Amino acid sequence: MENIFLSVKNLSIRYGETDILNEFNLSIEEGNIYCLVGPSGCGKSTLLKAICGIVKPVNGEILMKGRPVCPATQSIGYIPQQFGLLDWLTVKSNLFISKKIRKTSSFPEDNHIIEQLEISPLLNRYPKELSGGQQQRVALARAWLLRPKLLLMDEPFSSLDTFTAERSIELFLQLWRERRTTTLFVTHSLREAVQIGKYIVLLSRQPANVLEVLENPLFSHRSNRTEQDFYLVEQQIYNHLQELWEK
Repeated sequence: MENIFLSVKNLSIRYGETDILNEFNLSIEEGNIYCLVGPSGCGKSTLLKAICGIVKPVNGEILMKGRPVCPATQSIGYIPQQFGLLDWLTVKSNLFISKKIRKTSSFPEDNHIIEQLEISPLLNRYPKELSGGQQQRVALARAWLLRPKLLLMDEPFSSLDTFTAERSIELFLQLWRERRTTTLFVTHSLREAVQIGKYIVLLSRQPANVLEVLENPLFSHRSNRTEQDFYLVEQQIYNHLQELWEK
């Protein structure tokens, strides 16, 4: 691959006596969306937590543009599974708390992001007063407001109903197309991976390793994709993944 933005090299992570990742390797190109697909508990979420500094590896390295990753100084956005909103802060305060902590400036574009994600009417509410879809959009806006160079997303749409998830995916892709932020996206859904990812990373069972990286044939054809297209590609990937797991 050319234009490597993030490299995970020989990464090993252990919880107690359990190996979650063992000699894990992955390289991702700048400006693309990579979707990680694998069985529950294989280490997908743990990988994201290691990249953003929440989990410490036993060994190995994570490089961003050839330098050791450092979330404190590098621009990394992270959206956890439960969105990570603080219940005692208003939506507006939740949106800008990361900027305040990192002492980053506001931009005129901030309001544009908030409007695009349809949360302007929610700014004075608290997270408990929001629906799941609204909380998800607030978490997404907070990450985008940081102008991240790398965006990590851990199953951000998994708890939403189908209609809300579809709408949230479209809003995310709309923002992504404007910014082309390098994104690592964890999902259990092959359908979601086909909707979102340019590349789909197939992972083994725990401890996870990369079995194959597939380029999504539907990624560049958003205007004329059909349900049948999604189904066929999803089935091809599913069958291929089953074959890989059985080897």
